[in-house]
Amino acid sequence: MNRAALLFMVLGLGASGCVFESERTEPPVAAQPNVPFVATTGTLRLRWAIDGRKDPDECIKAEAANAEVSVVDRSGREVGAWQQPCGYFTMDVTLGTGTYTGSAVLLDKEGRPRTTRVNIETFSLRARDVLDIPVDFPASSFR
Repeated sequence: MNRAALLFMVLGLGASGCVFESERTEPPVAAQPNVPFVATTGTLRLRWAIDGRKDPDECIKAEAANAEVSVVDRSGREVGAWQQPCGYFTMDVTLGTGTYTGSAVLLDKEGRPRTTRVNIETFSLRARDVLDIPVDFPASSFR
């Protein structure tokens, strides 16, 4: 006797007209409310280079373990600081819509600056924006 028939007999539902599925092949899907999605964030995509190059060997030569970006809002309050390994040469930071400025620096493995800070000019993000900002750490920026 299969499991479905046994279940009907045990529950006394064999003649009630109820039908049970014995095996489920797909997980149930939760109902989604019919509400439009409104994004309130954008993405700052920082892309850095060392003296014009995006070569991980340049990070090793410069003893730069990480890149750090600090973002400041219109009122001058730091929104946050984010780090990414130097050799990635790119970092995405999600921010609320608004106008910002910032700076970037390369850090050694102990978190000490290897370069002077490179300023990021004022930029604005709208909902769903992805804003690419290039930053170059020239040879003269190294300490």
